[in-house]
Amino acid sequence: MSQKREPAFDRAVALVLRVGAYGCFFVMLAGLIAGIFVHGRLPTEIEHAGVLLMMATPVVRVVVACFLFFWEKDYKYGAISLGVLMILMLGAVFGIGEH
Repeated sequence: MSQKREPAFDRAVALVLRVGAYGCFFVMLAGLIAGIFVHGRLPTEIEHAGVLLMMATPVVRVVVACFLFFWEKDYKYGAISLGVLMILMLGAVFGIGEH
């Protein structure tokens, strides 16, 4: 990795995390408010969407970091990011770590 990384790299990764966190919060809040006024499955479905968004945020962060590492021609850290992404995907598909 170069000694001085572009500030745009850190801003892009921070933006992904910020959008994911705020988006998750507002979707979960919408599910909570819908639960007060609407009865049935809709509030639960909205809250499930918020949880899925919360779980997807770190994966999107790794994808963005991987893309940016390869964009900067930092192949070592790009390969590490790809490895982390593969571990996340395998864990999601096969339920690794869950009994």
